[in-house]
Amino acid sequence: MPKYTASFLGRDCPGVVATIGHILEEAGCNIEEVTQTILSGEFAAIFVVAAPLADADALRARFCAGLAQAQVDLSVLVRPAIEGQWGVGLHYEPFVVTADGADRPGLIASMSRVFARHGVNIESLKAILGEGGAHHALFAFEVMVPDSVDLGRLRRELACEAQNHGLRVSVQHRDIFEAVHRVNSF
Repeated sequence: MPKYTASFLGRDCPGVVATIGHILEEAGCNIEEVTQTILSGEFAAIFVVAAPLADADALRARFCAGLAQAQVDLSVLVRPAIEGQWGVGLHYEPFVVTADGADRPGLIASMSRVFARHGVNIESLKAILGEGGAHHALFAFEVMVPDSVDLGRLRRELACEAQNHGLRVSVQHRDIFEAVHRVNSF
């Protein structure tokens, strides 16, 4: 069966995942991967599905019809799934980079430019605003760093960029980050 990436975006409400799941089931799709989140009341999900329909437009029309019938207001994008992932054949290590400080425009752009210059892929990004004060920002980047990258140089450039914007930055291997932040039960 052909594989597709189906993206859904719109106003969150209880049952939205159940509705999408039902529509996918009715269309004969098998869910192979999924990620979903809520951001400021907006629902966003990406599903990779194996589908019996060999036409992305027909599959999108089927999803839209099912959502309309269920009265769930979501935008839908369907396209053929990309085979393979970034970095196939490369060896890379997972890192968590956090940056925090006063919020202002351009922080994510400047930090992500450093990653791009080094060929580092951002796999996940979370921005949390206001928890450390009204104008405080915390960014957590989960990145994949190829072995060919000079980690010391990457750290120095991230620190310099962070300092230019009044941010504190931390770069930790994901295994260390998870060990440090693991909550042990007593």
